[in-house]
Amino acid sequence: MDMHRLTPDQIEQGLTDKDVAVRKIFAERRDYTPTPAQIERGLTDESSEVRARFADRKDYRPTAEQIERGLTDPESNVRFTFAEREDYTPTPAQIERGLKDKHRFVRILFAQRMDGNF
Repeated sequence: MDMHRLTPDQIEQGLTDKDVAVRKIFAERRDYTPTPAQIERGLTDESSEVRARFADRKDYRPTAEQIERGLTDPESNVRFTFAEREDYTPTPAQIERGLKDKHRFVRILFAQRMDGNF
């Protein structure tokens, strides 16, 4: 038995901690698979740093709503992280919006998608 393995209760406690630094650490950990509810909560966290860390996880496939929300997030770090994901095909409207994003790296990522480099 692995004495260092987190329990579901410990994971939940870390992901809901009042301290954003703790939530960020748990969002980054890759030694557990978050539940759909935990993913949704992470992607809607008040901290853009937590949202971006959940957007960066590759152990789930985001829903169309989660992708749209991520690509329209007010914070560029979240938009960038969703723009670089390769597990969805952006809609024409998302591509158009991405090519006009105020953050140059988001625009670059969408330009690369258009160029077939993604």
